[in-house]
Amino acid sequence: MELTKTKRTLSRKTKKTLFVAGMLTIPVIHFFVFWLWINVDSILLAFQDMLGGWVGMKNIEWVFTAFTSNPDLSMAEATRNTLIFFFWNLLVEMPLAVVLAYVFFKKLPGNKFFTVCLYLPCIIPGTFSVMVFKNFIGSDGPIALLYKSLGKTWTYPVTQDSTSMITMLAYKFWVGYGLNIILFRSAMARIPKDIFEAAALDGITCGKELTHIIVPLIWGQVSTMMILAVCGIFGADGPILIFTNGKYGTMTIGFAMYQQYKVYGFANRAAAIGLIYTAIGLPLVFGARALANKIGGNYEY
Repeated sequence: MELTKTKRTLSRKTKKTLFVAGMLTIPVIHFFVFWLWINVDSILLAFQDMLGGWVGMKNIEWVFTAFTSNPDLSMAEATRNTLIFFFWNLLVEMPLAVVLAYVFFKKLPGNKFFTVCLYLPCIIPGTFSVMVFKNFIGSDGPIALLYKSLGKTWTYPVTQDSTSMITMLAYKFWVGYGLNIILFRSAMARIPKDIFEAAALDGITCGKELTHIIVPLIWGQVSTMMILAVCGIFGADGPILIFTNGKYGTMTIGFAMYQQYKVYGFANRAAAIGLIYTAIGLPLVFGARALANKIGGNYEY
C-alpha cells in the first residue's frame, strides 16, 4: 500500500517536473535562437565582408567616414533627423497627448466622437493612412484648394527640402498621438474618484488638478512611454520609405540601415550602423529610465 502511494507521489512529481520543463523550453529556445544567436550574429556581421571574411574595423570606419565624405549616405543628416523625431515625440507629442487625454477625461460634449476621430489614424492600415495624408496635402487636397481660393499657389511639401521634415513630423503626430491619448486617458480613469472630489472641495483649478494630481498618479505610464520612445529611436521608418525614400533631407538612422541592406545589398554596413547606434542608444535608455525614476520619486502620493 505504501509502495503504491510512493509511486503515485513520484508519478505526480514527475508529471509536474515534465510540465514545468516543457513550459520553460519554448522561452529558452526563443532566447537562444531569436535573441542571443541573432544578435551575436549581427554583431559579428559588422566585422565581416559580404563573403563572411573578417575585415576588422573596416565597416565601423566606413560609418564614421559617412558623416563627412561618403557621397552615398549622410550619417550626420540621419543622426540629426532621428534625434528630431525623438525629441518631437518626447517634448511635443507626449505632453500634448497628456493634455488632450485630460480634456477628454473631463467628459466634455462630443467627447466620444472626437476620441474616435483622434484614434482612427492609429487603427487604419499604415499604407492607407499614408494615402489619406498624401491626398490631404496633395495638389487636389483641401489645403491646396484653400490656397487656390486665396489666390496663392500650393507646393507639395514632401518634395521640398525646406518643408519635407516638417511634413514627416506632422504625419507622425497625426498617426501617433491618438494611441498615447487612449493610454493616458485609461490611466486617468483608474484614479479613485474620491481624490478628485476632495480636490474639488479645496477649489483646485483644472491646471493644478492636471499637474499636481493626475500627472504624478499616472507617471508610471508616462515614464514607460518615455522609455519606449528612447528604445524606438533608431527604428526603421516606413513613412520615410513611402513618402520620400530618404530624399529631401529626411534620411534617418533606421532608413539608413534599411537602405544599406535592401537597396545596396551591404548587410555588413547595416550591421555596423546598428552596432554603433545601439552602443549610443543603450546609455540613453538607462538615462531616460533613471530620469523617469528620479522625477517619479519626487512626487508625493
